[in-house]
Amino acid sequence: MIDEIENAGIDRLAALKGLTLQDKIVVLVTHDPMLALLADRRVVMKNGGMFRLHTTTPEERLLLQKLEQINKEITFLRDQLRKGCTVSEDCLQGLEVKDWQLNNDSIAETLL
Repeated sequence: MIDEIENAGIDRLAALKGLTLQDKIVVLVTHDPMLALLADRRVVMKNGGMFRLHTTTPEERLLLQKLEQINKEITFLRDQLRKGCTVSEDCLQGLEVKDWQLNNDSIAETLL
């Protein structure tokens, strides 16, 4: 059982993949919807009780890949800004950005 791994300061995806590769049953409590999409099934809690049970669909798995790419891009941009660098569309080329056009307004909105 893992409680809020996103706050543990470790590579959460690597940790979860390592456990699942060892044929372990993993029960994960998280507020991160991307982590929840890694699961085969997920329970949505509301007002202290079980609200809904979902089975992750193939469409959600494809969406997760897109979300992971967007998250990688946002993380990269934030890191560059924290280092004092300027950012542009050119700096994202190495991240294999597809169908995501950036301009100053969208960068500002994404980073807030």
